Amino acid sequence: MHMSKIKRRDFIKGLGLTGAGLVISSKSWALNRLEPISNTLATEYPYRSWEDLYRKEWDWDYIGHAAHCINCMGNCAWNVYVKDGLVVREEQIAKYPQVNPKVPDANPRGCQKGAIHSTAMYEADRLRYPLKRAGERGEGKWQRISWDQATEEIADKIIDIFVKHGPGKLKTHQGSGNQTMVRHSGPNRFASLVGGIQLDGFTVVGDLNTGAHLTYGNPLESFTSDAWFDADYILMGMINPNATRIPDAHYIWEAKYNGARITSTAPDHNPSAIHTDLWMPINQGSDPFLAMSFVNVIIEEKLFKPEFMKEQTDLPMLVRIDNGKLLREADLVEGGSIEVFYHWDLTTQQAVKAKGSMGSDDKTLKLGNVDPAIEGEFEVDGIKVTTVFEQVKQEAAKYRPEDTFKLTNIHPDVVRQEARYLAKARKAIVMLGYITSGYSNCIHIGRAYGLALSLTGHCGRTGGLDTSWVVWNHPKWAELAEVGDKKPRYEPGGLGEFLRGGMMEGAREHFNNKKLKERVGFDLDDLDAMIKESIDEGWMPYHGEIKGMISVADNTFRRNKFANRYRDEHLRQASELYVNVNVRMDSTAEWADYVLPAAGHYEAWDLRTQGYHRFCNVFTRSVRPVGESKPDWDIMALLTQKIQERAIARGIGPIPDGDVTRDLHTIHDDFTRNGALSTDLDVFTYIVENSPEFGGVSVKEAVERGFIVMNEHAGTNQPLKPDEPYNPFTAQTDGKKPYDTLTGRITFYCDHPRFMKLGATVPTARLYAGPETSNYPLHFYSPHARWGVHSNWRSNKYLLRLQRGEPNIYINPGLAAERGIKDGDRVRLFNSTGDFFAQAKFYPSIPTHSIMMEHGWEPHQYIHRKPMNNAMATFLQPLELVGGWGHLGFKYCMWNANQLLHESSFDIELARAEDIADPRTL
Repeated sequence: MHMSKIKRRDFIKGLGLTGAGLVISSKSWALNRLEPISNTLATEYPYRSWEDLYRKEWDWDYIGHAAHCINCMGNCAWNVYVKDGLVVREEQIAKYPQVNPKVPDANPRGCQKGAIHSTAMYEADRLRYPLKRAGERGEGKWQRISWDQATEEIADKIIDIFVKHGPGKLKTHQGSGNQTMVRHSGPNRFASLVGGIQLDGFTVVGDLNTGAHLTYGNPLESFTSDAWFDADYILMGMINPNATRIPDAHYIWEAKYNGARITSTAPDHNPSAIHTDLWMPINQGSDPFLAMSFVNVIIEEKLFKPEFMKEQTDLPMLVRIDNGKLLREADLVEGGSIEVFYHWDLTTQQAVKAKGSMGSDDKTLKLGNVDPAIEGEFEVDGIKVTTVFEQVKQEAAKYRPEDTFKLTNIHPDVVRQEARYLAKARKAIVMLGYITSGYSNCIHIGRAYGLALSLTGHCGRTGGLDTSWVVWNHPKWAELAEVGDKKPRYEPGGLGEFLRGGMMEGAREHFNNKKLKERVGFDLDDLDAMIKESIDEGWMPYHGEIKGMISVADNTFRRNKFANRYRDEHLRQASELYVNVNVRMDSTAEWADYVLPAAGHYEAWDLRTQGYHRFCNVFTRSVRPVGESKPDWDIMALLTQKIQERAIARGIGPIPDGDVTRDLHTIHDDFTRNGALSTDLDVFTYIVENSPEFGGVSVKEAVERGFIVMNEHAGTNQPLKPDEPYNPFTAQTDGKKPYDTLTGRITFYCDHPRFMKLGATVPTARLYAGPETSNYPLHFYSPHARWGVHSNWRSNKYLLRLQRGEPNIYINPGLAAERGIKDGDRVRLFNSTGDFFAQAKFYPSIPTHSIMMEHGWEPHQYIHRKPMNNAMATFLQPLELVGGWGHLGFKYCMWNANQLLHESSFDIELARAEDIADPRTL
């Protein structure tokens, strides 16, 4: 740096002498070459250039826009500041318009995870070039190759798999890291053209609220976060929004300032629970018992609302007393429909057909002159019947708060108090976090809370069940993700991973069959038989063993249970090809045959919406991709080009695949629409200019602003109004449109044979597996992390500084004292399926005999690379595998089995030095 004519060393020395001279002389300047300046603002002041350091720090060449949505529920618009071709910092755009002056705005939206993206994209684990395995799988030896070599070799191997085995043996799953429109469309479109196996993105990670689907017919119809603001009762069920919904949590606390009562049920006094009006320290996994005790109080004290029940729910539907089945038209009329049902009309004292069911021609919930009975016994053509509500009352009678206290740890007085608050609320919301979906009793949690809410008239504008997601209507995105009648082989996430990963063997090692059946209602032998039935009956698709795998933005070898077993089984099956498309060298990419480097969020054109708000964020390719990385769409375009070239060269024509053909000789033309969609910018432009929900906004406007405000066409169930928060199912409560359920109503009766066999025809309560079904005494659960989004950014140096910097478990000091463990000690957690090491972190608010560990740590961050998931036993919930019953049948991201996350248990001990030592030093 130029400093007039003074050398830097002399300048520093002079500063030191000046300091000393101030002590011994009033003329300190005389001891060095610096002279006093009377006017420091004068233009001739010789020492001004140092100020440029600070000026240049806040200088940039231009500003781009992006978000950082690797399965992040925030989806926040950020400015990206670029200098000399590098991202130097980022800030929230914070210019979202206010929807309604009576509702707080959405600004600024952002968190610490977004603020470090500019460092994460340049860190050492970033992939910059195509790599080919140069040693054994997982050995860490790589050869840098060209894109041309990589795509040609991969193309030939894909063609070989088609020729040898036919279509349907290539798993092309993309994970939760691909949730932006352009980035998602490329791999999904590729999968459509090759007929690849795509697992359900929700259930593969255990995030689907199946109880909500059974109840409402749509688990992805929920609230935007600004709709929380006008609620006057919010119950947070095992959700911790202050840690995991950072940009949206303010609406909950603003609702509290607005007079709402906020409560929390969580085993630990988490960062959200500490701010509530009431924390209910529920015993882990007992949530459906609390919900059913709410139902018990509501019915016992007659807090229910008959008018809502009669119109909006199936509670007045008639049920046969002789066989427990719903009364159907087919029971009364030869050739009648099995999808038409009956009320008992109190006005005419006879059974009348209920409008709005799947088999009804009259698609409305309007009752007209009919007054359905909700209680009583009747006779229809010699068949004795009662109502669904009568069945519900019998089941709810089992769950008096005094009886559930020992299971839930919530005192009966508290249960009754909160049930009354919920019933009397103007707008009540029960928020269920994704952690609940990872329990085997998830389906019971959603159903039971849905029942409590529906009995008290909470749906639409008056509240309801918040499932943490709203799916917006994006027809052009959906159009590009598939290709006409060519579709991927969609598959249930939990089922596909469980079977293909050999997880049943691990489950049998961990769970005691007899104890499991007593606890959850079925054992592993029952489950095995029910899985087979679901596949044989066609309720759930399963496509068997694979021969090759292309994994895109999916850290599958980190997130799956029985991690090493799962990985080894997958690599055995995918012996002919494993390709990983990724931004960084994560725990899954480490095992690939080929690694293809993908562009990050600041390096590609893209769009992203998310259900908590109405804004579509715009990604403007702020900088060129790092190294030779490419956007996902461009990678797939390049790969299809090479497949097409090699198929033509090898004489491979159309290949029959069921009702369609797989045209590898035209796959690139089909993928790019004959060159019209060759790049991510082409796709970005097409979606922006042709999507009705964007209202004709130009690309120029979208790019300049950094986001698009969606219009009424974005709503799937009802319009997204420009001046109102989005409340779910107002089309049903206001417009009387039937629900997407078998009866057309909020559903609490399921007479599917499996539901009847397992005692779940009406909402009920079950416990999760836990310590009572194994030989290990400690409950274990794994919530989402504050310092990462799943495993992404888990190794970022800035986020690691905000925590302990390595995998840690949360332990109650009482349990620690029992086991001789001090805060900061290395401990070993173990069970019959494996073990792992972590640092003990004291957490007084956790139950004494529970262990909590935030998920997402990479295996290479653990001692000996032994991850938590290696010792996480799991099974499936067979009710989630049901099909052939109205709205219950395989639906991608709507209805299929979750991979369960929290069923296993552990023991803990202080780790021995020899156990955690590097074996190379011994």
